[in-house]
Amino acid sequence: MTSKELDVLVRKYLKGDSFAFDEIYNETQTSVYLSIRTYLKDQQIIEDLMQDTYVRAIQNITKYKLGTNFKAWISCIARNIAINYYNKEKKVELVEIDNPILSVENSDSKLDYYLSFLEGVERDIVIYHIVLDMKFKDIAKIVELPQSTVFAKYKTAIEHIKINL
Repeated sequence: MTSKELDVLVRKYLKGDSFAFDEIYNETQTSVYLSIRTYLKDQQIIEDLMQDTYVRAIQNITKYKLGTNFKAWISCIARNIAINYYNKEKKVELVEIDNPILSVENSDSKLDYYLSFLEGVERDIVIYHIVLDMKFKDIAKIVELPQSTVFAKYKTAIEHIKINL
């Protein structure tokens, strides 16, 4: 679904069409999930924070600027909620990988394995660009860095993965 199509759904929701939000949820849930999963591995916590993300999105949907990128906007909310949770609960572990030789059987494990070589914003950028197919300009808004910095960090992250393989 394009950004413009998501904006149409946002307009419908703002006019009182509650079913439009179901479609918004279906279109953005993967992005929101991965934005949180980057920082946390506990499935129950991820689901709770996804719920928090959508509650906050509903509360602040009038602040969203139509014509920008709703998926990037809600991913930014999810990322901030995950970071806040992580900082608040220092006991929560970052997503880690087991022995790669034992766990590269499915695509999630392969992804986790490759991401295990990265930390912080580099990990976020790779997930947003490769997994969620987001453009660097949209990623720059989410991670609050200049687009050129995002691109440079992406290239560095890919090189870091290659070196470790």
